[in-house]
Amino acid sequence: MGGIGRFMRTAARISRTRYPGFVFGLPLSAREIPVFIYHDVETAAFARDLDFLQRNHYRTLGLDEYLAARDGQARPGRSVLLTFDDARKSFGEVALPLLRQYEARAVLFAPSYWMQPPQRSEDDLFMSWKQLRACVESGLVDVQSHAHRHALVATAPQVVDFANPAALARFDIYDWPIRFIDRKDELGKPSFGTPVYRAAPLLSAPRRYLENGDVTRACREFVDGHGGPQFFVQPDWRVQLQSHFDERAQRAPGRFMDATAFEALVASEFEQCRDEFKRHLGYAPHTIAYPWHLGSTLSLQLARRSGFQAAFGVAMDYGAERQRSRLPLPAYGRLKCDWLQFLPGEQRASILGAVRRKVAGFSAVQHLAH
Repeated sequence: MGGIGRFMRTAARISRTRYPGFVFGLPLSAREIPVFIYHDVETAAFARDLDFLQRNHYRTLGLDEYLAARDGQARPGRSVLLTFDDARKSFGEVALPLLRQYEARAVLFAPSYWMQPPQRSEDDLFMSWKQLRACVESGLVDVQSHAHRHALVATAPQVVDFANPAALARFDIYDWPIRFIDRKDELGKPSFGTPVYRAAPLLSAPRRYLENGDVTRACREFVDGHGGPQFFVQPDWRVQLQSHFDERAQRAPGRFMDATAFEALVASEFEQCRDEFKRHLGYAPHTIAYPWHLGSTLSLQLARRSGFQAAFGVAMDYGAERQRSRLPLPAYGRLKCDWLQFLPGEQRASILGAVRRKVAGFSAVQHLAH
């Protein structure tokens, strides 16, 4: 699984991250507006955060208020921006009722591909367009873009694993790179035996490797013909499957996508998202939260061409603030919601306990293929 390599890449990103002073017990600067990122939420934890903000007199801003304040057009006082990625069902079931209860604002970044009922995951993880419209109509939630597919793509012919029961149970639906089978892209969790190639987020990848679909089918058929899920009970299943893969990949290698086609694929993330928002919500999104981390310069240029005016990274991109003026779009960093309770105020949290939890949780946040 390349666990050590993933650990080192994550550690390197952490070492490049510029955390704000309040995390270490310092006061907020005059114009500082912390931005926090949530994914799935639980009632008790989110209620605790909203209660902390209310008790300590923090305002929760709408997106336009935040952008205006960052441009120097407004001074909102002690305030934060709460953002939610993925538009998981828990937002509608947990977050939205609590936002109403506390009269708080938030931004929800939705990956448009997964909002369409025919393309919903097998686990029914995501909100529907109807539910997103209800969020907009609440007046409390700004719904914006989290790209279209929220996808990883293979970037090299190196196989890092094969889809197996343990990995399918552990890794999220987004952690599985797109497969290229029969000249079509296949998203979501793969069938048993599917080769998993070294991958990167589509919007930051330098290129895309297209595997040979015949090799993928051969690996799937090998597993099916040797017991399906029971095949993976054998202690040497990986050796058998790797040998089967190597033999066929040598005869039928994949190829790298043409640069022009790859640029069109990246552009489609913004174009298709914009079109789906217009169709279902009646407006085009103007802000994007990049999946995983801030995208490449190419993707930021293409986002601007599609009408986007601002971008957010994720937790590892808080340092993007320093290079914002050199990017094609204004880019803003975010902190994981874990840090919200470190804000100045009554009963703020301590840094030492958080560091211990972060180190202990490293293995739980490593992605499968990148």
